[in-house]
Amino acid sequence: MGNSCRCSQEVSVVRNLSELNINEGGRPVGREAPPKEIIDSFESKTGLKIPQDYQEFLRFSNGGHPELDSVNGAGGQFAVNSFYHLTADARGPESLWYAVEHWRPILGSMAIPFANDGGGNQFFLDLLTQPPRVKMCVHDEGMRIIDISASFSEFIDSLELDPEMI
Repeated sequence: MGNSCRCSQEVSVVRNLSELNINEGGRPVGREAPPKEIIDSFESKTGLKIPQDYQEFLRFSNGGHPELDSVNGAGGQFAVNSFYHLTADARGPESLWYAVEHWRPILGSMAIPFANDGGGNQFFLDLLTQPPRVKMCVHDEGMRIIDISASFSEFIDSLELDPEMI
């Protein structure tokens, strides 16, 4: 298999997710994984299909701040401040429901914002590409869109310690 195509949405996260040390205020994330009913409700109400690799991630950690937070993209190095969570409660700025509703007019109807950086820029899945690519919307640069990774799995696999924090 010299040319491995990661074209299906059945791509699995390769990295051991515990390496990311995702936490909230230094403590493990206490939210339960979103049950199938919540995922189905989200997909039905938003019209967005959550890719399998992102669903696996939500089952591992439903929101939180990763210690390995830095990723290189087309425009430089960026850091994840926090991942959004998916629960029945659609309120609150850290909710995936809220993020989709708030950012849909800017990112388009086929985008799932899944995390933000410290400045409020959005990491999102572009569902118009297959597999969905990870991109970033930089709001203080006129909503410039930057290509980050070829898939959510690749994004997670590439997270590392911020070199400025070592």
